[in-house]
Amino acid sequence: MRRGDEAAKPALAAAKPAPERAERREVPEDELAAWLDAFVRDPGFLERYPCYAAILGRLAPVADPSVRRMAVSMFEGRFFLHVNVESFMNEPVFLRGVLLHEVHHVALGHLCHPKFAGADEPELMDLALEMSANEYIEEPLPDPIRWQPYAPLGLRGGQSTLERYELLVRGAREGKLPQRGGEAVDDHRVLRRPSREPGAVEQTRQLLLRAAEEAGALAGDGDPADLPGLTLAGKTPGRLIEELTDVLGPRATPLDWKTALRMFVARERAPVHTYARPNRRFPGRVGEVPGRTYAPRAIAKPSVLVAIDTSMSMRRDELEEIARQLQAMSEVARITVAECDTEIGRVYAFDGRLGDVGGRGGTDLRPVFAPEFLAARRVSGVIYFTDGVGPTPPAPPPLPVLWILTKPLEFACPWGQRAWLDRKPRRG
Repeated sequence: MRRGDEAAKPALAAAKPAPERAERREVPEDELAAWLDAFVRDPGFLERYPCYAAILGRLAPVADPSVRRMAVSMFEGRFFLHVNVESFMNEPVFLRGVLLHEVHHVALGHLCHPKFAGADEPELMDLALEMSANEYIEEPLPDPIRWQPYAPLGLRGGQSTLERYELLVRGAREGKLPQRGGEAVDDHRVLRRPSREPGAVEQTRQLLLRAAEEAGALAGDGDPADLPGLTLAGKTPGRLIEELTDVLGPRATPLDWKTALRMFVARERAPVHTYARPNRRFPGRVGEVPGRTYAPRAIAKPSVLVAIDTSMSMRRDELEEIARQLQAMSEVARITVAECDTEIGRVYAFDGRLGDVGGRGGTDLRPVFAPEFLAARRVSGVIYFTDGVGPTPPAPPPLPVLWILTKPLEFACPWGQRAWLDRKPRRG
């Protein structure tokens, strides 16, 4: 047993829930959270798996005896790691491998993307999910499901989860599916849900982006592709982000914009990393490597930039409805409004109403995302009301973006969450 596993067992014992508690309990600051924090800070784990440690550090641990070993879930923008403490007390040798497995489910989009939800053949989707989540893991796993026994059906290493699912479905229809071997490492109840949480793709993109930045600070100047610890499921975080967002395409089904607004500012207490706190592994690198602390995601009100594309010539009734929704949002966020067509016009703090806006016809969606403009306002997210007809930055900014669109199916930007503003016909 490795040093990290040895240290984990007594910590897990302290985190074990009382026998009479049948329901799961979240322990964000005490034993279970302390155990996870200590585990990902273990020098052996941190040096070998910096990207994985960065993601695990952003999962809220939940003691959950209803799962066999572990599971991941998501609710209102928070990622949760469900842990059956008793299971890992009995089989600590599998702890590392199962943790890596859970990170793969998150990083590969299994938890967030609607393409994995509501499969016609849920058992075969479970197989495909497990194969992809187990691939590239060298740590011990409990009788894992691998792709190799299904190679006669065309399965190969490095395939996507959906490619494997389609091959499995075809094999089943042709009566060629081999007898299932191995067992599911974790609980797939959440992954089997018929839908995914609104905004989950954008939240996962942000998680991958921040994990890549933090792991890169630990690794120095090396090429991520050449450093196994800076890849996730055999891919760089950048590549995973591309796959996660590109598949949305311009035909993604948009959210109702009022629901999307509420989701965008939904933050609860969660573990965060801060450069203001020394990292216990690298205490001398304050300001370079973030330390870990527990704090609300929205301690004080987060600052949100609301950009309005003035070339849309929005009507007074539309502006009043938007203002009502922003008024409700202002209870949990500080809102700055920026008017923009081909360049940024007025910028002002939202005071409960929106002034008349009207543009000159041209649209450029890039000025609002200029790094110096965002940095000067210290915003934690951008909400953009637009018809979407105009150039966008080629790469996403390092913060969440919500596009509220009047023409959602014509919008070609590959990044950011989308919502639909249904414009009613003008009267008379």
